Amino acid sequence: MLQLIWMFEDHVTDKSSMVEIKDCLEDQEFGTKRSRNIFDTVRSKILKAERLGREDLLVQWSFEEACAKAIFNFGRPAAAYDPDAQFWVVPYAFRLAKQLELPTDRLIDLVSKN
Repeated sequence: MLQLIWMFEDHVTDKSSMVEIKDCLEDQEFGTKRSRNIFDTVRSKILKAERLGREDLLVQWSFEEACAKAIFNFGRPAAAYDPDAQFWVVPYAFRLAKQLELPTDRLIDLVSKN
């Protein structure tokens, strides 16, 4: 997941939550209040993007939401998100790569190695 973040971070419109996710992963803060707060922040952004009709931001933040849920769930908290949360990271990564016009072969390479 961290490699996906590295792939996208220089190409996204809003870097703030992407940086938070990257830092949380690097610090291995799984299942913590910090990882939960990232989800809350991204979820608020998604609702705003939906109201404004900003599909570009909606794609980015949907990817980030999937990452935030997965990071939280990795800590095996009692109140985890849906158990399939981590399985949404890759499909949203492909949507984001397509939107950012990044080569999907690089994405396939990253995903297949992990």
